[in-house]
Amino acid sequence: MRLASCLTALATLSAAFPVATAADVALRFELGAGIGTSPAYEGSDEYTVGPKVGGSISRLNYWFLNIDRGDGLGFGIGPSIRVLAERDDADYARLTGIDDVDAAFELGVRMSYRWEQAEIFGALRGGVTGHEGMVMDLGADGFLALGPQTELRVGPRLRFADDTYADTYFDVPTGARLAAYDADGGLYSAGLEMSLRHDFNESWGIEGTVGWSRLTGSIGDSPVVQTRDQGRVGVLLIRSFDWAW
Repeated sequence: MRLASCLTALATLSAAFPVATAADVALRFELGAGIGTSPAYEGSDEYTVGPKVGGSISRLNYWFLNIDRGDGLGFGIGPSIRVLAERDDADYARLTGIDDVDAAFELGVRMSYRWEQAEIFGALRGGVTGHEGMVMDLGADGFLALGPQTELRVGPRLRFADDTYADTYFDVPTGARLAAYDADGGLYSAGLEMSLRHDFNESWGIEGTVGWSRLTGSIGDSPVVQTRDQGRVGVLLIRSFDWAW
């Protein structure tokens, strides 16, 4: 998915959702599209630039569900999405003999609870394409208001994966250029993330993110890993939507 396509889709959705009054809103959510840089593959010491997407839900009143974060506090739920680039041994000579992995799209749910100056969250995703494993993120953030519409947040991040995910990305079969290796799932990444968000108005905002993590455990020991230290930087243009029915 190209960056231009992401931004075009965001603009199309903006036109499709008219402004609703607070009393009518049954669903309030936001979508973000932008660009980011991250390792070419997990464990690589090379970096690539590509599209970045995100989203969350702050209000959902339907049937037995009644989620409302109108003041930004309390329980929140929304989608969790991650995209991983394809990995082809034709592009990385050191991976010769290791199975190629198609571009992966992970989809799942993210739940959080926010207080005035802190938030905790967890996200669970499954591979839709590229792999069939499960990945779980846990994290917490502290907040600092830098202005009436600008917020800085920073906190720790942990990432877990099952054996299927570990086998797909970090196993090395006998006969490959690297030494044979059988990776196990579990906690495989720990790090920190910092983001700065500014809301221009009730509909539009922008967010920049900088993160660092270190691969650990069985996955971190895989010969596929060139460096345990992994960095990422991204910028999202965010649009908020209100939907009444």
